[in-house]
Amino acid sequence: MLSSTKSRTAGKMLIQTLFFFLLVTQICFTQWVQVGLDDYSIKDIAVQNSNIFAVTSDSGKVYRSLDSGANWTIIVDSCAVDVAISLTGKIFMTQDSVINLPPPYNRTFLLSSLDKGDTWMVVDLIEQIKDSLSYWWLCRPINITVSPTGIIFCYIRDRGRDPFDCFAKSTDDGLLWTSRGVSLVGGKLFDFRNQFVITVGEISGVGAYGNAATLSSDYGNTWTNLGWVETSNFYALGFFSNHNIIVGGRSYNYSPNLALIISTDMCSTWSLIDTLINSQVGLSYSNGSTEGIIIGTEGLGVFLFSDEGDSLGSRNEGLTNLNVQALTLDNNGYVYAGTGSGVWRRPLSEIVTSVEEETNQPTDFILSQNYPNPFNPSTKIKYSVPQSSNVVIKVFDVLGNEIETLVKEEKSVGTYELTWSASSLPSGVYFYQLKSGPFVETKKMVLMK
Repeated sequence: MLSSTKSRTAGKMLIQTLFFFLLVTQICFTQWVQVGLDDYSIKDIAVQNSNIFAVTSDSGKVYRSLDSGANWTIIVDSCAVDVAISLTGKIFMTQDSVINLPPPYNRTFLLSSLDKGDTWMVVDLIEQIKDSLSYWWLCRPINITVSPTGIIFCYIRDRGRDPFDCFAKSTDDGLLWTSRGVSLVGGKLFDFRNQFVITVGEISGVGAYGNAATLSSDYGNTWTNLGWVETSNFYALGFFSNHNIIVGGRSYNYSPNLALIISTDMCSTWSLIDTLINSQVGLSYSNGSTEGIIIGTEGLGVFLFSDEGDSLGSRNEGLTNLNVQALTLDNNGYVYAGTGSGVWRRPLSEIVTSVEEETNQPTDFILSQNYPNPFNPSTKIKYSVPQSSNVVIKVFDVLGNEIETLVKEEKSVGTYELTWSASSLPSGVYFYQLKSGPFVETKKMVLMK
């Protein structure tokens, strides 16, 4: 009898333990979860299956985990610039040379590894394509990108008299490389949609200066110059099935010079999406019928935008460091983020589900935090109404004086978004308030000019 009681007690404890584990697991996988290197600032990540490679921002160390982040080992102790994994599992890395020469005469080298970073060999990329480059001895391989079909693209910065961004490509896992040199501008960022490849780059020299986009409709075999891009110092690029293009970077065409822009006519014209997000990295995604771009920012975390440029808000749940410097999507459906404090992970499906859930009919009054915040001079305010109601939204200054009535009307059930411009007001703290029957909610926003 005693044995039976102990057995039932043990079984009960086991069930409770399993329930707790499942609960914790569910909580963890509905937010960002840190998977290691919390003492390091991470500037680049490459992931395939359970293998993670991360490059640190300070001295360019490369750390490797072969068990999804449970354990980490240092495999390169300095000077790494970028890392990528081909479809066959081959590792590529660009690394600063040890030659102690001032820029632009210092060199970077492209290396590859067949044993997950235990040993490395130099890839003679520049030697293979030097006939297509001016001042080839000053050219530097910078970034490596692997397309979904396995084509490898290497961004090359020509540091000659007339600097150009250009790129080389390999279709045989990095053995043979071809390039059209400076006649084909691009390479700094790539994005892929089906058979289409788009890239952006910079030109600066005698008789030419600007930022251009180049498009291939046949997996990178032939290319067409699309035209100028109204931003420079590219950090984010998205190309979508509707052929819209989103670029994030810095531009002197806008004030302040931070700019997230969109073109719906293949670079003929550009429209401004945002001037306050300091984009550091972008990752376009496709999830069934939903497409968009995830933007990693300096100090504001992760934001989502649709393929039409609509803001879908921040996705920072669980993320304790909002300096996001790297984003990548692995082959198991996880988004990895490199931040100022380590590597983080979150399922893409959960992020996109969060977006889709916002379109469902609300069950409560909701007044969301304005975006962006701080702002200058305009910001967006989203709110939800669970039933047909008379809704009033007003703005007040810090002393409680009413500044403006934004909404005063009957609203049916749904989620709404409005834009408020404070161009005529001074910098400072303001409050916006939603009232409907007994429901009242107030939030703070900061105008910073």
